[in-house]
Amino acid sequence: MIVGKNLDHERAEYAYGCIEYIKREGDEREKKYHSAVRSSGALIQKSGLIQTLSFYISKTKENGRDEGQKSYTHYEFLAGHILKWIMGNNEKLSPLKLYLSLLECTDDEIIQKSQESKALILWLKRFSDAMLQSGD
Repeated sequence: MIVGKNLDHERAEYAYGCIEYIKREGDEREKKYHSAVRSSGALIQKSGLIQTLSFYISKTKENGRDEGQKSYTHYEFLAGHILKWIMGNNEKLSPLKLYLSLLECTDDEIIQKSQESKALILWLKRFSDAMLQSGD
């Protein structure tokens, strides 16, 4: 009998919800997101969490020249999913605002959040492999 959820169960549940959301975004987004998730763990390992998330957030696409509205790219969705998890699941803040709050963390907190992001990415990879179309 399971009394409560452990952290890994919570990660899996959150990752599943993220992938379910991406499935509703269309085939092209699915393929691109799947590809980004597959390479994200290695990118964080090689470049670091801050640099990887900065790269993802920089990939914002303008929609509507006059209004200046922005449409999230697959990279920005992935950054948002990672940041919302490691920064306390705050749905109301944009990926950029969450990223800016991440910059205020100590080195020890960044190390812990890097490890946590890699653990989340393992679940995102599992579910994206099983549920999303690949771009291969």
